[in-house]
Amino acid sequence: MPVIVQQLMRWFFSPRPMAGSFLCGLLVVSSLGVAYSSHQTRNMYRDLQQLEKDHDDLEHEYEKLLLEHSAWADYTRLNELAQDKLQMTAPETSEMVVLR
Repeated sequence: MPVIVQQLMRWFFSPRPMAGSFLCGLLVVSSLGVAYSSHQTRNMYRDLQQLEKDHDDLEHEYEKLLLEHSAWADYTRLNELAQDKLQMTAPETSEMVVLR
């Protein structure tokens, strides 16, 4: 092996450069971890926004259904259905029987 390579190897594997190399590697790993966690945070926030929008849409739909339900169950509508579809009428006073 050439002398320069031996000197570089000796210098690189001495305690001081090894600590520097270790710290540089730790810095790279840490920066990758920060970038990954930032990416995950943005994805989760996007998912949260979508879920909140879906929740709001479902809540709006539920309110519309409650309103529609109350419209279908209205007394005047039921009375009209009874008269039109079932030919039901209110009894005359002469047809009423009072039980004691």
